[in-house]
Amino acid sequence: MIRKTRIIFRADGNSRIGLGHVTRSLALVHMLRKEFECVFAIQSPDQALQERIREVCDGIIVLPPADPAADRFIHELDAYISEEEIVVLDGYTFGTAYQQNIKSRGAALVCIDDIHTYTFVADAVINQAGGVSPANYQAAPYTRLLLGPHYALLRPAFLRAAKATRSIPEGEWRVLVCMGGADPDNQTLQALEALNAIPAVKQIEVVVGSAYTRLHELKQYLKEQPQTKLHRDLSAESLRRLMSKCQVAITSASGISYEYAAVGGVLFVKQTADNQAGMHQFLTSSGIAKDYSSLSKVLKQGISEEQFAAQLTIQRQFFDGKSPERLQQLFKSLSLTTSLKLRKVKAEDLQLLFDWANDPEVRRHSFNQEPIPLEDHTRWFKGKLDNPNAMLYLAESDVTPAAHIRFDINGSTAMISYLIAADYRGKGLGHTVLLKGIQHLLQERPELQLVEGLVQQEHKASVRSFEKAGFSYGEADPAHPKAFRFVWQPKASA
Repeated sequence: MIRKTRIIFRADGNSRIGLGHVTRSLALVHMLRKEFECVFAIQSPDQALQERIREVCDGIIVLPPADPAADRFIHELDAYISEEEIVVLDGYTFGTAYQQNIKSRGAALVCIDDIHTYTFVADAVINQAGGVSPANYQAAPYTRLLLGPHYALLRPAFLRAAKATRSIPEGEWRVLVCMGGADPDNQTLQALEALNAIPAVKQIEVVVGSAYTRLHELKQYLKEQPQTKLHRDLSAESLRRLMSKCQVAITSASGISYEYAAVGGVLFVKQTADNQAGMHQFLTSSGIAKDYSSLSKVLKQGISEEQFAAQLTIQRQFFDGKSPERLQQLFKSLSLTTSLKLRKVKAEDLQLLFDWANDPEVRRHSFNQEPIPLEDHTRWFKGKLDNPNAMLYLAESDVTPAAHIRFDINGSTAMISYLIAADYRGKGLGHTVLLKGIQHLLQERPELQLVEGLVQQEHKASVRSFEKAGFSYGEADPAHPKAFRFVWQPKASA
């Protein structure tokens, strides 16, 4: 049985900060749980939230409270992570230092983000908000940016809805009100008061979450509002069914707005927190939703079937229900990098490296493109193994050879040569092999001050690998003036 790669999801949620981070992290768990072991790490969750997490995760790590300003906060996952895990962070307190600590332990790292206010060193950043470009981010060279609704973190019920046929519900128009799971400022009540001032509104469905703390106040108000029905802490499927019955919805400019847009209908969004500014701008400018300020005017004028269909058409352009496939590909790639282990080359690797060296693709990008005779290779190979200034490593994925990297040391400088086995090319392993190779090298030779590599300019994949690994372009090598010379200084990168 093949061991599943473990993913540790780290997010917090409660009535004060809301449940948005937890909800979208659990949506990602749903997408990945069949192929990965998914564990959730969270500070001091209440019993209801623990049960919700246990329903979809393989395990839960209950962390003690820690102030984000405290040093121990940065190290709170140290006991749980190694180079074999993938960590997913979702929250505004997981800044650069927190990320660097995780990366220093060799784990692969993904950040779910919507504010891009600090530098990211994660392997990938997921920002499902539209209207965001790579220029908004400061990130490491290797960081992949997955931006926009095509990476929407929707729960399964809403992914299915995005692929389903949607027709306008029959009967009197219903309006859904859902301002998030916690709604600390009670925007729900404000929206209900606005709707009750519009005679055309006949039925209202209001949804609040388990973290909503103004329930008593809301119930007192609803005693005089027979046209309004209250729903509390609905399951995803129950919420989807309710949304499908409502031609109109009012939501915060958050994950709930994406869920209604995936179902489809006339959507009004309100910015209820500072971090929703970008989402609100995208939803309203793209035509996926209308600004909440236009609610009274639009509903008093009435909404035609043609207007409903037009908004649905726009929503379907952004929400196609295929984000799981896109995100699964990312995590499969990261799983491969976490499985990559380096060991020293041994005498019995002679034939393997001979076959790899004579691969036509390898020879095509080499400075000497002629095939290598076995006799020459054997002499070269034995000479390298006997040379204390030649460091040869083999990278294996679940004990299957995947790549080779060699360092030839001259004084305080090491020259890199590496190759990826044919079956592992095109999987984004190049920069990982470089980084892990350098890590092993410096453990044995910490005095080195410069690592360099020469790459043929037309070898685009290798050029990108050096760039992603954080190498800089150096002055050309006189012996190979047309090749790119990449340089990396361990002390400067520390």
